[in-house]
Amino acid sequence: MPASKKNTGYVFIDLETSNADFNGEILQIAGLITDLNFKIKEEFNYKTKMTRPELADPESLKINGYSNASWAEAKELKEILQIIQPKFKDKVVVGYNSHFDWARLEKAFFENDLADPFNYQRLDVLSMAFLKFNQLCHLTQACQKLGLRRENAHDAFSDANFAYQVFLKLNNQLDSTSTTLAEVEIYADGGAINNPGPAAIGVVIKFNGQIKKYGERIGERTNNQAEYEAVIFALKKIKRLLGKEKLERTKITIKVDSELIANQFNGSYKIKETELQKLFCQFWNLKLDFPNLNITNIPREENLAHLEVEHAFKEKQGLF
Repeated sequence: MPASKKNTGYVFIDLETSNADFNGEILQIAGLITDLNFKIKEEFNYKTKMTRPELADPESLKINGYSNASWAEAKELKEILQIIQPKFKDKVVVGYNSHFDWARLEKAFFENDLADPFNYQRLDVLSMAFLKFNQLCHLTQACQKLGLRRENAHDAFSDANFAYQVFLKLNNQLDSTSTTLAEVEIYADGGAINNPGPAAIGVVIKFNGQIKKYGERIGERTNNQAEYEAVIFALKKIKRLLGKEKLERTKITIKVDSELIANQFNGSYKIKETELQKLFCQFWNLKLDFPNLNITNIPREENLAHLEVEHAFKEKQGLF
């Protein structure tokens, strides 16, 4: 056994390569870095230059979406390895069929005279899925079995994120013999005047026969930022109301009237705006404490939180 390295966190990673063989070139390295509690600390996404096109499999390139235009800003592999090496120091590699990614990365570090930075331990989400479902599942199949809709298949950044989501689902899923879950229904809304402009959020929580309503001005924001902050506030509030232990036995449904926001929270749509990416990280780290959380899109006229946004705009100060 190699000398023990202290685990400093986890790297959920995925690679795309020019062919499925061991001599295939790495074309994309992407994923996310978490702390020891699996809370996201950083995301990364790098495309690498292809230097040996004669080794490439046309079908693999088609599946990966490779084109000269989409790889126009790709960097040399060694340059990327030098960037990620300190970030990955003593991290445990996690992936869906993780040996595929780790073996090729180890080979790349070796061939470029760079030390392998990873902890010697590995976690494989495919193996976890096999134990759960008693069959070998592709990532798409695992997502379907766990109620996730996989998008942008064979994009390394998307696949690493879905591997992370599958890992969390498998790690936190309640025993199927557990008692019936309590239910909480939350309506969340946010809006900005002039977009961007003065903004407010509204939240309505229905649980244990009670209805709690909240509204607050939040300063200058865009509509989408306000929608995000409403959901984040709702998660923080219900966590305070119920406590972490009860969250494990409670099914929580958050209803929003923005299809874009609902799909971004569920991992179906990419998030390109920098500020929304920051808010999404806040949301995702909070979500770790909610093993039975669902976010759904509803018509605007059904969103009870809309009135709380209007009330907040009419008040000179926030209500909480």
